[in-house]
Amino acid sequence: MRSATPSTSRLHHPWWSLVLVAAGAWVLRIAGFFHRGGALGHPVDYDEGVYFSAAALLSHGLLPYRDYFFVHPPGIAVLLAPVAALARGFDAALTFTVVRWLVPGFGALSALLSGRIAQEQWGVRAGVVAALAYAVFPEAAATERGPFLEALLNLTCLAMAWVSLRPGSDVSSWRRDLLAGALLATACAIKLTAGAWVIAMVWALSLAGQGRRALRVVLVAAVVGLLWLGPFFALAPAAMFDGLLRFQLLRPPDGEPDVWQRLLMILGEGRTGLSALCLWGLVVALARTCRREAVAERLFSAAWLLTVATFLSSKSYWTQYNAHLAPTMAVLAGLGASVLLRWADTRSRKQAALVTATVMLIALSPLPAAIRSANQRDRFLLTLGHTLRVAVPGDSALCTFEPAWAIAAGRLPGIPRGAPVLVDPYGLMLNDALGTPGRFANAGAAFEDERSQRTMLPLLSRCDYLVLEGRGEWQLSSASERWVQEHFVREGTFWRRATK
Repeated sequence: MRSATPSTSRLHHPWWSLVLVAAGAWVLRIAGFFHRGGALGHPVDYDEGVYFSAAALLSHGLLPYRDYFFVHPPGIAVLLAPVAALARGFDAALTFTVVRWLVPGFGALSALLSGRIAQEQWGVRAGVVAALAYAVFPEAAATERGPFLEALLNLTCLAMAWVSLRPGSDVSSWRRDLLAGALLATACAIKLTAGAWVIAMVWALSLAGQGRRALRVVLVAAVVGLLWLGPFFALAPAAMFDGLLRFQLLRPPDGEPDVWQRLLMILGEGRTGLSALCLWGLVVALARTCRREAVAERLFSAAWLLTVATFLSSKSYWTQYNAHLAPTMAVLAGLGASVLLRWADTRSRKQAALVTATVMLIALSPLPAAIRSANQRDRFLLTLGHTLRVAVPGDSALCTFEPAWAIAAGRLPGIPRGAPVLVDPYGLMLNDALGTPGRFANAGAAFEDERSQRTMLPLLSRCDYLVLEGRGEWQLSSASERWVQEHFVREGTFWRRATK
């Protein structure tokens, strides 16, 4: 038999199949920007404006907690700061566009890592299925088109898992544990729900008789976590406590309140087939938990179960949160596929081909939903940004109830100096409402309480131009809206301070 040429051998190397899938994941994510409106013509979520503003303001010396209310750890702001800092010398809208083009690369790397983990644990075909499942996961594809928490959170958690699960000597084990601990702390510094991965890692290693490794990873994570949070806590301990703990524990419900509907959204949303394959992988993983060597099975099954439990019990839940299920569901789907494909190998060639084709189609079944997400268009920001650029002088204080509205006009909250730093008006006003003795049925009820307005109104009094739109009208009480009408004059989509 003639041997394969070197180029052919390289093409069939296991890495290449994963690299091709990762490239496809990248194309799927950037496809949302290939139209007349570009990256700003694809819908921009409220959270994207908040996280980008937090990162960009670091270069201006404005810090979360100390200078404005912030409800997440500082990881997203610090990690995006090197790119978002371009807003100091360039237009904020242009910089936001650069960040939006950068983030799809994180998604491609996450698809690659999902496949590599499954490949190293259960074989080449498991790796391909896992990479495909991540690549077309609808919520992951959607959030990996902008500066969401989940894009960096997924990449960090997968990198931690890959580092931890690789075999090695005692010396390399120490190095792997140091890196895994640092990555675990970084994940928690991005979003506190990454604590599910801490518990999952400790459980997975402890049942493998690797308690010392688990202790090392946790200790390193604790030290690195102090490095992440310590400087911000030292500068504003009370404000940081309010944002990270008090707000999260006491906030009124928001988003989808029904637990069963949340579960349907977790397992459905255009990926029912993939969810079934993931659940089959979960069954296989749980059946293997008693094996000492089944570290990966325990890690990903526990992380999935704990994350789902967190989503079902949290005060707020939005569909985009499901993006953080992509790493665990993709890898578990790879595990489930590996069992089915090994069974197919014992059947006839025709039956094996049918099973293989079915598994691949199931892994790709969410693709139509991901494509629909990429095809979304919204020119509101482009139109609003143009209007504000023409109407608002550069030295005037522009205040918006969504940071992205100002970003589209090339502006950041708090700039120029002295302007209100309205990075997260939603969180700020809800936090003020928590000062009431009672509890609210939902966020809308909280905004109707006058205490939710106590910080916002003094800030609005320092604004020269104001954009409310639907969000501002929702968050302002009737009395606050009357105050705006008394002090500002409406001019189309924005309000201008009335001359005295």
